[in-house]
Amino acid sequence: MDEKYLMTEELEARIAMLEGEVARLRAREAITATFNQYLYSMDTAFSDGILDAYAEDAVLDVLNFPPDGVDMHFEGREAMRKLYDPYGARESLISGGHTSSNIAIAVSDDALTASLTSYFTTTGNRGVQGGRYEGTLRLDPDGKWRWVTLAIISAWGFRPNDSSLVSDAVAIERSAFGGRPATAD
Repeated sequence: MDEKYLMTEELEARIAMLEGEVARLRAREAITATFNQYLYSMDTAFSDGILDAYAEDAVLDVLNFPPDGVDMHFEGREAMRKLYDPYGARESLISGGHTSSNIAIAVSDDALTASLTSYFTTTGNRGVQGGRYEGTLRLDPDGKWRWVTLAIISAWGFRPNDSSLVSDAVAIERSAFGGRPATAD
């Protein structure tokens, strides 16, 4: 066999491998952007931003929801609206927030689906809570990554002993990005 042909075949295989790797890395970045959109939208009362992070047919399980430890199950973005609309009804303030850590994202070889796990802590004037996010995402036809399944597992929480106010919430207008995550556009 011609050596030139072998080199071409090897180069094409390497290029295909690199293209796959770039697609998976781009997917990870886009998934992180969706996760951040979800978290920032929760923290600044943008219910439309929260719901846009879910696929139309997504399934959401909220386990041990405080303060009563209720489990909730939602099928479809519209069904989730009753959980998230109260966030949009609040005044848009930066007043506490979600902190996520130990974020693990596993993107499929074809870069069309992924799984994500993360610990979370929420802080606010009513207390501190923590748990895990566990879910799957897919690349929707419009080019945006969205949750297909998500389990929000509240694992612990407590109310502060001293509830004296240290500082007031900040209006989102005072935020350079309007309370939204940084974007390239």
